[in-house]
Amino acid sequence: MKFLTKQQIVQFNKATIVAHGGNFLPPANFLHEENLDYLLEIVQSQMFGEEVYPTISDKAAVYCYNIICNHIFTDGNKRTGLAAALVFLNLNNKDIILEIDDEKMTNFIIEVASGKLSLDECRTWFKNNVVDLS
Repeated sequence: MKFLTKQQIVQFNKATIVAHGGNFLPPANFLHEENLDYLLEIVQSQMFGEEVYPTISDKAAVYCYNIICNHIFTDGNKRTGLAAALVFLNLNNKDIILEIDDEKMTNFIIEVASGKLSLDECRTWFKNNVVDLS
């Protein structure tokens, strides 16, 4: 399984701000850098020999939810969380189902950001909407 690096996630944040606007504070736009370091550990973590987040959809949800809800960056957390989840899925030959259009995706991300969805609900959403790329 392929995982994202800290540098990749920082680049996603910078790219979304360049493309869509917002504030980027050099060098890496961090508000809570320690939350990104924590994310990079937990997405691959094990407890008693078992993965805490065993499926690819679980891991995509962890990337998305943690970047958005833990305010890693000063700006662009929603876009960065979504980008990280989608790139992670693509790196592992997965994607979101075609029925999820931009409006549905935006509504989902806003629900995550507003606290209406827990991490477990986010995991369920990804489980129900991730498919193999074939």
